[in-house]
Amino acid sequence: MNISGARVLITGASRGIGAAMATAFANEGARVALAARSADEIGQLANQLGGTAYPIDLGKSAEVDGFIDRVEADGGPLDILINNAGIETSALVEELEETHIEQLSAVNLVSPMRLTRQVLPGMLERGRGHVVFTSSVAASTPAPGLAAYCASKAGLTRFSESLRIEMRESGIGVTTLHLGPVSTGMWERVTDHPAFDIAQSRFRQFKLLTDVSPEKVAADTVDAVKTNQREVRHPKRLSATLSLAAAPGRLTEVLLTGITPRDHRR
Repeated sequence: MNISGARVLITGASRGIGAAMATAFANEGARVALAARSADEIGQLANQLGGTAYPIDLGKSAEVDGFIDRVEADGGPLDILINNAGIETSALVEELEETHIEQLSAVNLVSPMRLTRQVLPGMLERGRGHVVFTSSVAASTPAPGLAAYCASKAGLTRFSESLRIEMRESGIGVTTLHLGPVSTGMWERVTDHPAFDIAQSRFRQFKLLTDVSPEKVAADTVDAVKTNQREVRHPKRLSATLSLAAAPGRLTEVLLTGITPRDHRR
């Protein structure tokens, strides 16, 4: 996809990976629309990048209702949707507040599914578009202290894989980011819990985990959208594990070769 002139909506754009993505896409000539709870932060970044800001709490269902319509009515059709917003857990399951489980599920899984459903009709009508999902190695690798987070990212990965099959021959690309440690405040917060910290330390002893910068993730995401790449993986040294986890989905795609799901709608 040609990014120059494209309109890109990025959720979770106030800091970390989302802010780096906003900058990277703007530098490629995209018109960026930034969404996050932090109105002041996305407002300032949007001003710097010549974009627009849309404060939203993706954990609140009413705010997600019709959100894509509002964004498109304001600045025109969206060519790229980047479902990047996410929140973490840092607790053993019995320590979790049930309200936090609900909020995490809403932000990490339900809202990306809803926003994708909202944006697809327009993309399909225009015959072009791209949807990106920020998932995690936690989608395929269990971790103590991150049970609810792992579950939400596993659901997001399966959703993106199924969507990729549904979008065959539609002109719409799908990219999933499977990320390990990224140098952001979120990673610092999750490592505060001793159960997870000792687990990730063990992985580091075996040299399976390395940190990557938000800017590197952003640059790889831009390239993935340009070339319609199905997946971005960090750290690269976990590629073998991620390949094993991806194998059932890849096999399903192969078995369904020649079938275009959109030709078989009710």
